[in-house]
Amino acid sequence: MGLRWDKLLEFTRGEVKEESREIARLRKKYDSGEARVGDVLELAKYLQSRKESRKSSIILGELIRRDDIGMDVLLDVCELFERSGNYEAAFEGYGKLRSLRNDEALPLYRMGRLLEKQGRLTEAIKLHSEALALEPENPECHYRLGVAYTKNRDYDKAELCYRKAINIDPTHSKSYTNLGYILDLGGKRSAALQQFRKAVQHNPRSAEAHFNLGALYGDEGDRDQAIKEFRIGIEIDPGCIEGHYNLGVALINEGKYDDALEEFGKILKLESDNVNALFYQGLIYYRKGLYSKALKKLHQAAHLNPGNSTILFYVGECFNKLEEPKKAQEYFKRVAEINPDDQRVYFSMGIAYEKQDDKRKAREWYRMGGGGFQGSVRGTNRITG
Repeated sequence: MGLRWDKLLEFTRGEVKEESREIARLRKKYDSGEARVGDVLELAKYLQSRKESRKSSIILGELIRRDDIGMDVLLDVCELFERSGNYEAAFEGYGKLRSLRNDEALPLYRMGRLLEKQGRLTEAIKLHSEALALEPENPECHYRLGVAYTKNRDYDKAELCYRKAINIDPTHSKSYTNLGYILDLGGKRSAALQQFRKAVQHNPRSAEAHFNLGALYGDEGDRDQAIKEFRIGIEIDPGCIEGHYNLGVALINEGKYDDALEEFGKILKLESDNVNALFYQGLIYYRKGLYSKALKKLHQAAHLNPGNSTILFYVGECFNKLEEPKKAQEYFKRVAEINPDDQRVYFSMGIAYEKQDDKRKAREWYRMGGGGFQGSVRGTNRITG
């Protein structure tokens, strides 16, 4: 038999009160200057969990400068700074950790990773190289240097790093994944597929490896396998926008529009202003003949990305289908200005003039489009923003 709700509420209130007393005790000790290092760390964690980042950062900054701070606590402090996006303070903390552990790669590794996040790739490569010099048999150091080289588009050096990591640790899944990525960039799809499969073999819970496998299967035309891999990846990492996006596009290509709508809807729950998700929902409604619904989504996408000719084209197409040719023409003219090489827009503009019984203008636009009318609707590639 379950607990009565009133009793459950009493227990919950008791837990809150107990937590409040503990936090009050920590605050009192901190304010009086009697708090030990562990107490200060717990208080900072609590404040960060309450979104009081400024107060937490002040306390953590003071903690880093304490002489009695141990290495494990210092590492915790740096990770808290990093998690909150305060990279400068985290870098300072890792620098102190480096002075305490000058024979270990970890502080340099973490500092290099922070520089990567800030786009300071040359500096990151330098620090990762120093970390590797300290621990040349550490596969993670080779992998991390490879990541920095990859971000810097130095793919030959990156490939060497990933292969070295795999030689040291044949189960290093992340290196297989990134090596596959580089091989795919170089057009070596068969070799890339082999690496992605090895990544999944050594770490079946790697969402990234499943997503990469799915993308490669999709490029090879194996849509069923692509969809399967994307679904596995999303099950592992349901918050991955790219995963939902790739699955949605694969489902569209299979004509599974309702399932695709669901995937793009999940993206919009995670990121309400995602222009790609809005566009593809609009495109699906358009293909289903639900032009008013399509127009609503496409207008939202156009508002976010007003210079995208593909979005504007489909807004115009919806107005044409809704028998509002003058409104359609406004959008087709913008498309023609942005992308005059898009032949579709000339035929669609011709249709808009035909709907207004202006045969002469319609013929002019058809001729601009390369001759006779051939139909205005065709598929679209992914929008890049």
